[in-house]
Amino acid sequence: MSNAYERVLGDAMAGDATLFAREDYVEEAWRIVDPVLTADTPVYEYEPNTWGPSEVDEKVSPTGGWQNPVVTG
Repeated sequence: MSNAYERVLGDAMAGDATLFAREDYVEEAWRIVDPVLTADTPVYEYEPNTWGPSEVDEKVSPTGGWQNPVVTG
């Protein structure tokens, strides 16, 4: 068993909750994350080394589209 597991188990047995999330934090996280995980989100395929699927442009692109940053100097 690794030191990390020993620490967590030892802390749990000793009643030290320092490394543990509070129940209300966990419940709030699941309230936010669960709809994302269970959403019926489509997956769009696209070619490697491109900006991604064209469907994204329709939904999230800013006016004028995305621009490649140019670093000079």
